[in-house]
Amino acid sequence: MTGWIIYNGALRIKKVEILALDLVERAKKVGINFIPVKNNEIIPMIDDNGELTIKGLDKLKEPEFIIFWDKDVLLAKHLEDMGYMLFNSSRAIEICDNKSLMHIELAKNKLRVPKTIISPYVYQNQKLSDQYFDRVIEELGKSIILKESYGSFGMQVYKLEGKEELRNKIMELGRKSFVIQEDIKESHGRDIRVNIIGDRIIGAMERISEGDFRANITLGATARPIELTKEQADLSLKAHRTLELDFSGVDLLYDKNRNPILCEVNSNVNYISFEKTTGISFGDKILDYIRGRLEC
Repeated sequence: MTGWIIYNGALRIKKVEILALDLVERAKKVGINFIPVKNNEIIPMIDDNGELTIKGLDKLKEPEFIIFWDKDVLLAKHLEDMGYMLFNSSRAIEICDNKSLMHIELAKNKLRVPKTIISPYVYQNQKLSDQYFDRVIEELGKSIILKESYGSFGMQVYKLEGKEELRNKIMELGRKSFVIQEDIKESHGRDIRVNIIGDRIIGAMERISEGDFRANITLGATARPIELTKEQADLSLKAHRTLELDFSGVDLLYDKNRNPILCEVNSNVNYISFEKTTGISFGDKILDYIRGRLEC
C-alpha cells in the first residue's frame, strides 16, 4: 500500500515537517509505503487536452490515498478531482482554515460558539465608521478578541481593549478578513484540546498558559491529560461530525460555570504534543483508520 502525506513546503515552523516524517516512519512498521511530499513540489496543471494532471513527481509511485496535512485547498481539490482519496477532504480543510466559514457552519448547526462578528468584505483597506466600532463594543464589550480568518498556532489572535485598539488593529490588517469575538475571560490561558479520529474521541488534554490569554503549546503553554465531561465530549463530536472530518483537534473554552464553548476545529492536528502528554499513539490510530477505510 502506497500513500502520500502532503505538507507545506514553505512553512518556517518545523513542527509540521517533523510530524509528517514521524508518520512516514510509523507507516513502515505496518507495511505502508508513505511518501512525504511538499505542496510546492507538485505542479497542478490542466493540459492542452483539458485534463487535470500533476507534474514534478513523475518518478514517484502513484498513491492509493493521500493524507493532506496542509491548507492548500486548491491543490487538494485538484487532487480529488483527479480521483485521489484525501484525508481530510478539501471541503473540510477549506471550512476549518477559514474562521469565518467555520463559525458560520458551527452556528448553523446549533453549536455553541463565542458571540462573533464577521468582518465586511473589502477590495482595498478597511474604511469603517465610528458607528461600526461603537456597535461592536455595544455587542461584545470593551474587551474583545480579534482573529484573522486565516491563521495557525495562535499567532494571528489578538486581545484588544476598547475602540481605538480595535480600530488600529483593523487598519493594520488592511484587506485581511477577520472575526471579532466576545472575550471569554473565564478561559484566559486555559482550554481543552480534544483529538478525534473517525467517529471516536481518542483523548483530550487541558492546555494551560501562565503568561498569555492563549493556551497554544507553540506559544509556551503546558498540558495535562483530562477526562471529558459528557457535555464536552458531545459538543466535540458534534463539531467534528458537522464539518465531516476524518481526524480533527477540537478546541474548547470554559464559561463561568465551566460549561464548554467551541473555540475552533482544526483539520491539521499536530499530535506530537498530545502524544507526549497523554501517552496515546494518535499517529498509529490514524494509520489504522485509513487502512480500515480503504478495506471497506
